[in-house]
Amino acid sequence: MNKRGLILLCILASGCGFLGRSKNNFYSLETIAPQTALATIGGTPIAVDGIELPPGVDRREIVSKGENHTFKVSNSNLWASPLEEMVIHTLAFNLAGRLPEGMVVLPGQAKPAAMRALYVTFEELTAQPNGEFVLDARWVVTAPGVPELAGRDRITIAAGAEPPKIVDAMSNALAQLADRIVAKL
Repeated sequence: MNKRGLILLCILASGCGFLGRSKNNFYSLETIAPQTALATIGGTPIAVDGIELPPGVDRREIVSKGENHTFKVSNSNLWASPLEEMVIHTLAFNLAGRLPEGMVVLPGQAKPAAMRALYVTFEELTAQPNGEFVLDARWVVTAPGVPELAGRDRITIAAGAEPPKIVDAMSNALAQLADRIVAKL
């Protein structure tokens, strides 16, 4: 086989791998409407000022836990944008749906001088080998001259192992976290 034939064979072989590649599915978290009436609290607005995701979860691929402390990373089921941004956005809009107008500083809005900051550290935010989705988070609300308000919430939702069900469970878990934060404000 001459040089030109070998090059053509290599191109064809690499093209076959490209054509056989599986289609990617892109997922986004959804805001969930509250199940109760709008809270009637007032005062200083609150903003989701920062979150910390568990190691190994903040990546483009959808991740679930496997047996024996392993992660299952999906190669074809991806987040539509960075997970940290989606979690902040979803949590902020869930809070805004539960609090009076103007009580939540949404992502991208100018932050007022007087504002309460919400920081959330997720210990767990993944589907488990038993099919449950677990959100385990510690959160704190701070404001200058005001005592800190802190909480810890563990939310478990039946999810299954399929990415669409994992995404639905994560969306619902973030809505339940917003409900619990609002209840303590």
